Amino acid sequence: MGLSIGSLLGRSQAMERVRSFANRAARVNAPVLILGETGTGKSLLGKVIHQQSGRSPAPFLAINCAGIPDSLFESEFFGHQKGAFTGAREARKGYLEQAHMGSLFLDEIGELTVGQQAKLLTALEEGEVRRLGGEGTVRVDVRLLSATSRDLLEGMRGGSFRRELYHRLAVLVCHIPPLRERPEDIPLLARRFLRKLEDRHHRPPGTLSPDVIRYLREKPWHGNIRELAHLLEAALILAEGGTLGKDALQTAEAMVGDVGAGGDHPSGGVAESPKPAARGHRYAFPGTEEEERDMILKALARARGNKSRAARELGMARNTLRQRIQRYRLL
Repeated sequence: MGLSIGSLLGRSQAMERVRSFANRAARVNAPVLILGETGTGKSLLGKVIHQQSGRSPAPFLAINCAGIPDSLFESEFFGHQKGAFTGAREARKGYLEQAHMGSLFLDEIGELTVGQQAKLLTALEEGEVRRLGGEGTVRVDVRLLSATSRDLLEGMRGGSFRRELYHRLAVLVCHIPPLRERPEDIPLLARRFLRKLEDRHHRPPGTLSPDVIRYLREKPWHGNIRELAHLLEAALILAEGGTLGKDALQTAEAMVGDVGAGGDHPSGGVAESPKPAARGHRYAFPGTEEEERDMILKALARARGNKSRAARELGMARNTLRQRIQRYRLL
């Protein structure tokens, strides 16, 4: 489904400025740097800019830069030829080639090491890449859209982020304010999430009572929009639809804790403890990804956001659970 400038929801002046920025950025071809806390919607802004730009017919490739080891960086970004290393059974295009003529969205670019930053900068300046094991170079034409929750200016001062790369990225800069600084956007966002949940869970959408709206507006939302979405989903699942009152929301909040903010140790609340997996109990795929997503969400709720306890209940390896959480964007 195509995204428009109007996909950037919010009635606040802050979001009006973000939409205005997106509109201007879509008309040009300059690199964009998006700043903001985790969960504020940086990737959505990147997608909107791409889809409203002249590059929209070409690929939009989103990559999370966190945790890319040095040993894989060149292969992932620049590609490799068949036989370039053990296990390279066929040639593969890197991210820059895959996004040729389109946009490459680098999320959490501040997580790249200084060495990785230098290699990326060289490729951007030369406009070409050399695949691992390859002899020639390949021309690439990509628009770079980057995002970070880090303070890159502080990173430059401390030596963890290259000044040359920063100036290459920060031609157009947009800061998305955290949700707690624009509470007037919360009712609109909450109602939109509930409508989307209607399709996902095949049930009537929940409605929000006035006391719930007031309650949502007063929360600090450390996990921002992502936390709001997951809390509403948990409340709707546990309430089996209908009107969501403050009590239902607080019950879900106590069970889910700070899962939406990415915490392993949520604060407050009393929840039913998950039953430990029986000896030899192994995870069984429920049949569809939608069912698996719901099952994992409920296990996390019963475990109050503790991934180790949820994994034991499911009979799933903790690393596997982390992968599922990332796949289904539960954090």
